Amino acid sequence: MTTERESSRRVTFGGFTVLNLYGTWREMGRRYGALVGDQLKETYAAAIEGSLFGVCGKGRDAAEAVALGFYANYPHRLRELLAGMSETSGLDFGQHLLLNALEVEVAGEIWADSGMTQAHCTGIAVWGEYSSGPLIYGRNYDYFSWFRELGKNLLVTVYHPCDGSLATATVGYPGGAYMTTGINERGIFLALNNGEPSGGALEYRNRVPAIAELFMFLLDSPDLDQLESFMQSTRSNFAYVIGTADDQTSRCFEWPVFDVKRRLSVKRPGLMVATNHFTEPSWGLPRPDDAKFSWTRTRRQNLLNLAEHFKGSIDVARMKKILDTRLKDLGATTDNTVYQVIAVPGSMSLSLKVPELTDWTDIPVGDFLRRSDEGDARP
Repeated sequence: MTTERESSRRVTFGGFTVLNLYGTWREMGRRYGALVGDQLKETYAAAIEGSLFGVCGKGRDAAEAVALGFYANYPHRLRELLAGMSETSGLDFGQHLLLNALEVEVAGEIWADSGMTQAHCTGIAVWGEYSSGPLIYGRNYDYFSWFRELGKNLLVTVYHPCDGSLATATVGYPGGAYMTTGINERGIFLALNNGEPSGGALEYRNRVPAIAELFMFLLDSPDLDQLESFMQSTRSNFAYVIGTADDQTSRCFEWPVFDVKRRLSVKRPGLMVATNHFTEPSWGLPRPDDAKFSWTRTRRQNLLNLAEHFKGSIDVARMKKILDTRLKDLGATTDNTVYQVIAVPGSMSLSLKVPELTDWTDIPVGDFLRRSDEGDARP
């Protein structure tokens, strides 16, 4: 008889890999390392050895110190996940810590191809009068443009912990034990944007990293109200804008290191657009300089305009076209958009794209989020 822990497997959709993992956190890590060891080693060679140490010129000692500092306040569940990976992947634990901290390692670095010093992501959710059917959430994940090369190994990883946590899927690069984009078995979707233009660059290194906390939030949140309670109870280590959604509505949280506020001033019911600055007026903050902060105001206004133009007709196909519209063409996508995700929480589906590398690929993530006793998850 095949047990849940033995049923972990790897499935390919277009250019993307889905990992479906079962067991304890250590066991899921071991299966992760065994199933995508080649992708982990390839990503380590390209991103750590090639880009971080080579192109960026960061010293190994300095990089290892950052990786250890990032790991120091990690939740035990994710420590176990990383330990399991290192037992089967062919990389040692120190290499896994570097891979896990990749996006933190390069934060603040200036790269010749981008001229930017921080990430700038974009999100748009439509429902009600703006959608032609169910709620749809589209997001651009933006970072340094060389991350697009890592997109060939982009993973959708579905975790089925045997500790009673909710099954949860993450989208990200191999070896990352955290969440910037994810959805759980109850259809709660979450996406993180940088919030530095309004929240500042202050960082607390004695707090659990917010991107690890967000993973815990989805593992433990059966609905948006529960997720909001976690947001309201947790201090972030850096400034972020967090977009969330279920099949009925979207909520946006503006999360600096000193407070958190859910946007309550909504002029367009059925539409949520998140870039990198806070728009809840109760903060009393001035609008940030647009050019200095990656055109956060322009990207937001462009998406508001597109949503108004296509109001009532936005389906997944239309959302793909909206996300494919570049900044210079009055959209929000730039050379630093390294991958894109569209989520439909009601049907538990995702669509993924790496610009200039893959086409849009639809992934029935709900089939994988189902527990094994609810039916087979093979496509």
